[in-house]
Amino acid sequence: MAFIYSIDISKFRGIQKLEVSEFSNINLIVGDNNSGKTTFLEAIQLLFAKSQLSSIKNVINQRTVLNPNSSFYTSFIKMFNKKQGNDFWEFDIYALSNKGPLEFELNGREKTVSGEEALQISTLSVRQKNEYKRTTTVIPETARVFTGRIITQAGKKPVEKEIRCTSLDKVIPGPIVKKEVHYIPSFGHLRYDLLQNIVDNPEYKKLAIDILRQFDNSISDICYTKADDGTYLESIITKDGVNMPFSVYGDGIKKILYILNKLFNAADSILLIDEIETGLHKKYYDILFPVVFALANKLNVQLFIATHSIEAIDAILRYGNYENNNASKDPIKVITLKKVDDNNGSNIVARNVTGKYVYENRKVFEFEVRL
Repeated sequence: MAFIYSIDISKFRGIQKLEVSEFSNINLIVGDNNSGKTTFLEAIQLLFAKSQLSSIKNVINQRTVLNPNSSFYTSFIKMFNKKQGNDFWEFDIYALSNKGPLEFELNGREKTVSGEEALQISTLSVRQKNEYKRTTTVIPETARVFTGRIITQAGKKPVEKEIRCTSLDKVIPGPIVKKEVHYIPSFGHLRYDLLQNIVDNPEYKKLAIDILRQFDNSISDICYTKADDGTYLESIITKDGVNMPFSVYGDGIKKILYILNKLFNAADSILLIDEIETGLHKKYYDILFPVVFALANKLNVQLFIATHSIEAIDAILRYGNYENNNASKDPIKVITLKKVDDNNGSNIVARNVTGKYVYENRKVFEFEVRL
């Protein structure tokens, strides 16, 4: 099982310097809007990336999924902290894990060149360059070029590779590698095959149906059904035999199946969940969260859950059963992120306490978790 004990983030997006240690099995990343929660989850993903540009492509795509025409280069440059100089950029993420040290470092220089020069040195293939010239009325007079290196470490030996990209690059080539850390974006349930890990596993399928019945007691089965045009639809079968496509149901059912699917994928690794409350009504938290946490424990999954919902936070803390649980190790840690401004600009700081501490202080003092 992959398990992160601590993380040190330097000059990444809005984070100038941030150190967090003593993670547990369930780690709540909380805070106000724009406090760095998603950035924190991205940093964990990069720890398991490879030393090539394509390794950060998926991390970038998570932010641009609702704007597919956005520039890769612009999104790439935005990964660096704005407080750095105009030409040299760098960030570094380091962690300790049960598999040894993990590190992802990216640094390099940015410069302006002619559009023609940028096109020649871009990552576009010969065919793509010809297509670009054919479909583009005017090649830009100038373009931006980043040249640098990625250094990664997963265990004993660091791996270093030189990289280069330009503001003309739209596609970043590279192999698809097996993920060692899995991520659930807040709206991922709207565009994901929700049954792929469930329908062929009787145990998981029964678990999923039992949970869904808490939302709609008429559900008897979930399966793929063939439509008139030959495609297959994700469907729910009711007790009276009616076949209903998922599209007629609300986000709650889709979000539950999405989380379960990702849990099965993440067995013996790490699962990151951004805004776990999205699509779920708060009255179902006490039904879903205990199942998710029990399944994560069974599958050896370390969880990092970002939320700014106080109702979700309280429901997750109830899972700790602190009124009756006297175990020496707390299964929940609460990491509160906050954006602060000083004479040197802005930075993200963290408060790291146990779930029991938050639970007891919320009960007595109405402790504000999110700052």
